[in-house]
Amino acid sequence: MNENTTIKNYQELKDECAPVFYKEIEKFFAKGMLVLVAEALDIIKVALAIQADDKQTMQKWIDQSLVVRVHDDHAIKWSKTNEPLMAITAVPWVLVQEIPE
Repeated sequence: MNENTTIKNYQELKDECAPVFYKEIEKFFAKGMLVLVAEALDIIKVALAIQADDKQTMQKWIDQSLVVRVHDDHAIKWSKTNEPLMAITAVPWVLVQEIPE
C-alpha cells in the first residue's frame, strides 16, 4: 500500500457499498477490473481482505470460485437486464455482487 492509501474499517466500507446498475460500471468490465463476489460471501469482508492484501484468504475464495473476474456471460446477462448489483471499490478492483430476489 502506498502512503496515499487509507485503511478503512468494516463500517466505512459498508457505508460505501451501494446498489448500481450494470450500465454504470460496464466500463470497469471493459478494463478487466470487475470482480464478482458470490452471494455466500460478505462483499465487505472481501473488500477488507483485498485492502489488507490477505493473499491466503483471497486465494482460498478464488480456488472455491467464490471470487471471480466477471466474464462475458455475466456481462451479457447484466447488459440485457440492467439489473442492480451491489458494488464497492477495493482498489484496483470494483467488486460486485448480485442482489438476491
